[in-house]
Amino acid sequence: MASVKELRALGRVDVGTFLAEHGPVVLIQQPPSPVFQQVAQQMGQARTVYMAHRSRLADRLMAMLQGFEHLQVLFLNPKMDGEVFAVGRLETCSLVIHDPSVSKFHALLRWNATEGACYLRDAGSMNGTFVNAVALGEQEHQLVDGDGIAFGDAQFLYVRSETLHGHLGAAVPASSR
Repeated sequence: MASVKELRALGRVDVGTFLAEHGPVVLIQQPPSPVFQQVAQQMGQARTVYMAHRSRLADRLMAMLQGFEHLQVLFLNPKMDGEVFAVGRLETCSLVIHDPSVSKFHALLRWNATEGACYLRDAGSMNGTFVNAVALGEQEHQLVDGDGIAFGDAQFLYVRSETLHGHLGAAVPASSR
């Protein structure tokens, strides 16, 4: 995954090219803590026992926004309507999250091409899945541009690619576009 700062040059390409290459939506996250990555990798197939701290969700989201340049970008590039991205700690998941508060198989993201939207569902995780600090429970939730998502303690921003492209281009001087 590249950081926002590393992707700044992509703000120079036109938005259509950007979308065609990178897909309609992205997840943006803080670089994972090396300690948490190591613990999560050591846990591997073991049962999730680390408990998330739900009281920190809003504080972590604000910290992410303040350090936007250093956040990591994961492009979700669905190839077909209804494509599902598995989220979890296992290496076989579409989106692998190395955080001990994340279950082996934590949640599902489903792309709906007709609506141009992603839907999120918790997969019975131990520490829950949250959208804007609200627990999903068993409901599937349609994500909207700018939603804060948490899988246990692992926090992400869900952003439309057009929005990211706009932010990348905003920092590029007009004379160099």
